[in-house]
Parts: sequence; structure tokens; C-alpha cells
Amino acid sequence: MIVTTAGGVSFEDGPDRARIIVSGEDTGGRYSLMEWTVAPSDQTGFGAHRHGTCEETFLIRSGRLEFLLGETVTTLGPGDFVRAPAGTRHGYRNSSGAPVEMLVGFVPAGMEGLFVKYRTDGDGPEAGEGFVADATRLFESEFEA
Repeated sequence: MIVTTAGGVSFEDGPDRARIIVSGEDTGGRYSLMEWTVAPSDQTGFGAHRHGTCEETFLIRSGRLEFLLGETVTTLGPGDFVRAPAGTRHGYRNSSGAPVEMLVGFVPAGMEGLFVKYRTDGDGPEAGEGFVADATRLFESEFEA
């Protein structure tokens, strides 16, 4: 399989931009890989959450990002990698003032489909549905307030 820069599925998630390079449909559900550009933000939290049935990986390609893994916050830069095993609390924030580019993977795949389903640059799902509800139901995810 070859995916060029014109391939995959691009979408927006609020101020962030992303592209699914390889989806679970491409890998028989084994894994997925996305490139993600995190916009700078003045948020104070990390969007802490955990996924009960999948692990998530992050490789920083450019910029600096504060990353929460468990109870530890680490500032990451280009080339730094994080693996959040299933059930592990994690999140991040970009308070650097500049965009951060990273690769994000899910093992097994599936979560990537929710980002496309609930994208902010297209038609949303019917009323009553939601990203958090689907992630909780499908992946045993938990999101902190």
C-alpha cells in the first residue's frame, strides 16, 4: 500500500487539522495512522482521557507540546514519542503559540472513524449522538471534565 500526500481522508476538528493516512478499513482493523496539526491554544487543561480497548501513540514531527501521561506532564519536541497503553490516562495541550505537527496511531483501529464522523468541517451526525458517547460505547473511553 502506498499513500501519497494527496491520499487519505482530511478533516478539521475545531481549530485542528488532520488526515487519516491509513484507516482500520485499510488494515483489517489492526491499526490506523493519522497526521495531526494541533493549533495553539490558551486552554489550561490537557483534555485528559483514556481508552479501555485501544492504545494510542504520538510522534511529534514539529513544534513543542505539553503531554500528560498518567500523572506526569512532559514537554515534547520533534522526534519525541509517546505510547499510551489501553486504560492509561493521557492528553495534551499546545501552549507554544505555534502549530504542532504529529503522527497519531491507534491499535487496534477504529477511533479514527469517529473523528471523521464528527468532523467540524462537514455535516454532523443526527441530534442525540456524540463523539464522547460513541467513544465510550465503542472503545470504553473515559473523558475527564
